[in-house]
Amino acid sequence: MARSPGYAQPGDADLPADFPLSVPDVAHERRRDLLRRWWRSRGHQRNLRYWLLFRGLPVLVALAVLYVITGFVVGWRDAYDVSLGIESPAETSAPVLAWFLSVAGWLVMPGVAGAVAGYVVSDSIASRRSRSLTDHFPQITKDDLRDILRELDDE
Repeated sequence: MARSPGYAQPGDADLPADFPLSVPDVAHERRRDLLRRWWRSRGHQRNLRYWLLFRGLPVLVALAVLYVITGFVVGWRDAYDVSLGIESPAETSAPVLAWFLSVAGWLVMPGVAGAVAGYVVSDSIASRRSRSLTDHFPQITKDDLRDILRELDDE
């Protein structure tokens, strides 16, 4: 029976019971290599997962950072009200920052939600399409069109 390195099995005659075994080193991948491998794998993702990871996530992180900064400056309740359009950004203590959050709340959040819905719908349609569109709508040549027009003219 083959032994795994660093693992003593009961009944091993060649090793004493109190023999210290070294724990095998686990190869840890450096963060830089892990990040590089993650970035190179982006082409293998499907449409929605690709968009969420490489397009939607950076936008949502930027929106979250803007929300947190505005929350610390003008208060969390005011930041929430401004991002939803309940309160005017001009009525806060830092109106310039609140205007950025207000515009992001009105443009970015619906844009991200619409993009996700669009990808889900298009992916669902593409997975159910059994034939291509050219099979459904064949191309008509000029000769075929002349024949059809002659037949209609004869009637």
